[in-house]
Parts: sequence; C-alpha cells; structure tokens
Amino acid sequence: MGDRTINYEELGFGFHTFRKEICAEMGEAFWNELVKDIELPDVNSECGCQCHNMYLFMNRLEEMADSETLKKILCKVRHGLNPSQCEGTHEKFLEIGDLDEYLGDGEDGVEEFARMNREKKDFYGQEITDEVLEFIKQNPKMISPVRRGNKLYTMAFPYNMKEYIEADDEKMKRYYACHCPFARESILSENVVSSALCNCSLGHMMNCYEGFMGREVKGRVIRSVLNGDLTCEYEIEIPDDIMQKYVIADRIIAINYFNYYKAFARSGIIELHEGSVSWIIPRKGEKGPSLAFRIRLNEENTDAELTALGQGIRKGVVPQMWIVTPDATPTNIIEIMERNGFRNLSGDDDEPAMLLRKKDFRPYREENSQVTCRKISTMEDFRSWIDVVNTALHGWDMIDAEHYFTWVNEECINIYIAEIDGVAVSTCATIQNENTASLEFVATLEQYRRRKAAALLSSYAIEELLNNGIETVTLAACGNSVHLYKGLGFKKYFNNIIMRYEL
Repeated sequence: MGDRTINYEELGFGFHTFRKEICAEMGEAFWNELVKDIELPDVNSECGCQCHNMYLFMNRLEEMADSETLKKILCKVRHGLNPSQCEGTHEKFLEIGDLDEYLGDGEDGVEEFARMNREKKDFYGQEITDEVLEFIKQNPKMISPVRRGNKLYTMAFPYNMKEYIEADDEKMKRYYACHCPFARESILSENVVSSALCNCSLGHMMNCYEGFMGREVKGRVIRSVLNGDLTCEYEIEIPDDIMQKYVIADRIIAINYFNYYKAFARSGIIELHEGSVSWIIPRKGEKGPSLAFRIRLNEENTDAELTALGQGIRKGVVPQMWIVTPDATPTNIIEIMERNGFRNLSGDDDEPAMLLRKKDFRPYREENSQVTCRKISTMEDFRSWIDVVNTALHGWDMIDAEHYFTWVNEECINIYIAEIDGVAVSTCATIQNENTASLEFVATLEQYRRRKAAALLSSYAIEELLNNGIETVTLAACGNSVHLYKGLGFKKYFNNIIMRYEL
C-alpha cells in the first residue's frame, strides 16, 4: 500500500507525489537507482523541454518495474488527490441506495452547460461555444459515467475543448485533449511520454468512485491520447456486492423480462422450461416464440453445461436464440458462449433495455388528436390487436387470438389499442408484477406511423399503471423507438445481447 498519510493538499501536486508513492511501494533504494544520473522532471519547467525529462524517467521506470506494479503506483499518484477529498459522498450514496440514481444520466449537466452557453459563462476558463456544447451533448461520458453491466465508462474533458474541436490535425487534437503538465508538450515532439503515465489520470478518476463506494476499485485506461487515441477514456469495475445491492434497475428489468416470456406459456401451446437456463419453445406442431433467457450457469462447469445444451439445440428441444442480460452468470458468459458455438448478433446499441421511474414520467399530450386510446376486453377487439401486432411488430403470425385471449382476462395484464377513424392502428400491453410493470407489444401499422399513435397509447397505458401504484416501468426498445421512450422519461440501462447457436 502507498503512503495514505501524505497531505497532498498541503504539498500540492508535483513530482514529489511520484517520489512518495514509488518509495512507499518499492523503497528508497529503488528510487535512488531509478533517478541515478537523470534530471528529474519539474512541473513548472517540463513544457520548456517538451517533457523530455519525463519521457526519460518513464522509460527507465518501465524498465525497472513490471507493468502491474507500475500501474499500481501511478494509480496512487492520482494527480495528488486524496480519498479524504471525497468525504461525505459515501453517506450520500448510501442514503440514495441506488447506483444509477446516484450517478445520474448527465441531463442536469448538459442543461448546466447549456446555461453557460446562453449566459456566455466559461467552464474553468473554457468558453462554451455552440460547437463545444454540441460536443458535450454527443459525449455524455464526460459529464456522467455510463454504466454497462458491472463497468462504468467515463471520458476526460479535453484540456481546451474549443481548440480541440477546431483542430484538423490529429496530433493537435491529442495535444489539446491532454491535461498532464508532465506529458502534454511531448505530443508535439518525436518522443511522446509513455501512455503508462495515464494510469495517474485513471487513479484520479478512481478516487471519486472509491470515495462514494467506500472501498478500493479496479480500473483500466481504454483510450489515451499518449497512445495515439483522440480521447482519454477509462473503465471502472463495480464491485460484486455493489452490483448486487445497489444496481436496482438491471434487476427489475431482468425480472420483468422473465414475467413477459412466462406469459406466453399461458397460451397452452408454448412450453416453459425453468432451470440454470430458462426458455420458452412451441409445443410440437405449434408455432410461436422460441427463446432462452435467465442464464444461471455454474462457473466451474459452464463449458460442460453449454455442450449439453448445444446438443439439445441440435435436437430441437432447446431454442437456438438466447438473450443475455447483465444478471447472467458467469460474468464472462458471452466469451464462453462464443467458444461453444454461439455467435453474437447484437450491435453496439441494439434493443436497449430501458426503465422509467414514476418521478421521471412525462405524459404525452396532443390537442385535437384523431387518435382514440382504450383498453380492450372483447375477442373482436383482441383479434384486431393481434392483427396489428403480427403485421407491424413480428412480420409473421407469431401469436393468435384463440390461444392468447387468456391474456385479456389476466388481472396482471392490460391490453390497449389506438384507433383512427375506427381503424385499429397501434397497440401496446402492460404486464404488472407487484409495484413494477413492463410495457410490451408497442407497434403501429406502417401507413399510420408518424401520427403519434404509439406515443399517445404508450402514455395512456403508463399513466394508468402509475395511477394504480406502479413505481417503475420497463421495456426493450429497438431502432427509432428509443427516441419515443426517452421523450416519455425512460432511461437506458444496458443493451440486450442476442446470441445464436450456429447449427
């Protein structure tokens, strides 16, 4: 462990910070050998030599220390920050009790920058021009970390955003991005300081996360301007116990997915299998959805279990398509599935999983609308609903009115239809589970799209849920529908991963 008694606020950030942490980890003898016959970098004069002293120092440090030890030391340097500088954040985090709520989604930050832009105010000396504001909007990781599963991704603000955006030359972009006084000027030279130094910036980021989580965390540099990238970005790993106790949205979404898939088994023609992997599949001679989900494989026996399941897929008794959500185990299940015959079909932003909290709901209203929204209860209406769903959402007759009419009589399921001039044009349904629910089957016939039917109907259904005590609503979005759901107040929490077993 490094010397955690150092008063960095008193010392200020300089090369003595590097010395203290290196000596704490490796000892005085190591330090004396390290600096023998070289000029030590000085924060006030390094720019005059294009950080050449730091270039030589880092090269020697990399020769004398292995990469993991080097990373450990530099992460403790963390620009001179100390854990005490995050006092109070842990108590606030515990009070909120929800990691995603604590981190926020950056919307408040964007509005603050928009205010600076309107009022011509600067951000630590940086002018917030229209171009800078747009750059910030396009890079939300700069304002608030983006969580993907058990990882947080964050991006450093460029040192000079205006010049960074205007620069055409990539070398100049990297120069305007870099904050480090021990490295920035080297970007304009032939001898760029080693990108290992960026672990110091990683540690700077980790200080905040360690503060509110109340423990040390792991992280890595994923992009660095010293390594030739155009941005500096970092990945922070969320400890398992934090994920289990304080990441609430993922758990709610996964439970609602499970309830949605189980609903198909009520038809009598779809089998539901529950086990280490759960799935639904049509009974012999029937048609309908076929998908595996809720993956809970044994970490010590995953390959063997997947081999057996692969045999079931080839026999036609296990679905070929699987959906992997963040609660799947083991945590490296994607990698294991890929080496066992599965192919990842998902893009970077396919079918994002979204959640709406009651306080965030923004109902959609439209005066003089031609769209009529209502809940349905008769077989005649249900047939119309089925026709729209199969045509506009599935593209084939996946479900039928006779077998699935049981949904209409289910207390936990509500089915809605939107009409224009008496014609059924849009659909949705909700499935409740205690104080949460999911929004499903949102679809609009192609010839009636862009007339706000889906927005009005979804808002109508959600409002009824919230008025009846529901606190959260979840859904799986796709394509352009994400914009619709964000407008209603939904936030994205992870991307669904679709895996297919290659026969």
